[in-house]
Amino acid sequence: MTYQPGEPRIVYDETPRTVAIEPRRNNTAAWIAAALVAVVAIIAVAFMVASANRDAALTQEDLSTVAEQARAQGALEGAQAGYNAAATQAQSTYNAAAANAQLAADRSAAEARAAAAETRAAAERARAEAAEAAAARDPAPIEEPLPLN
Repeated sequence: MTYQPGEPRIVYDETPRTVAIEPRRNNTAAWIAAALVAVVAIIAVAFMVASANRDAALTQEDLSTVAEQARAQGALEGAQAGYNAAATQAQSTYNAAAANAQLAADRSAAEARAAAAETRAAAERARAEAAEAAAARDPAPIEEPLPLN
């Protein structure tokens, strides 16, 4: 491989480097920290085992307390269900009453319109009959022709 003048070249340093290896030191602090973590873990496990045994010894008083709480919760849920059912029933009753009132109002309005139409027709008939009766009773006067003078 030949290089042209001005062309960059890669030059490798041929002097050997020395790497210093440091001797290992005793890392006592890390071992002490690991030992403390292990001791804390053992104490935590012992505490969990001891508290599990304590929970296993339930008394009759604990059971009666739980039963009372369950009864109270059941009564509360029953009351809530009753309230929800009553609210739903009240809403449906209100909706039905409103629909019935609207139907009755529509029916009354239709009946009023029909009665008004019948009244108008009766009045028209009465007017026509009165006009006919007046025409039959009073014949139209005969007009005399005007003199042509």
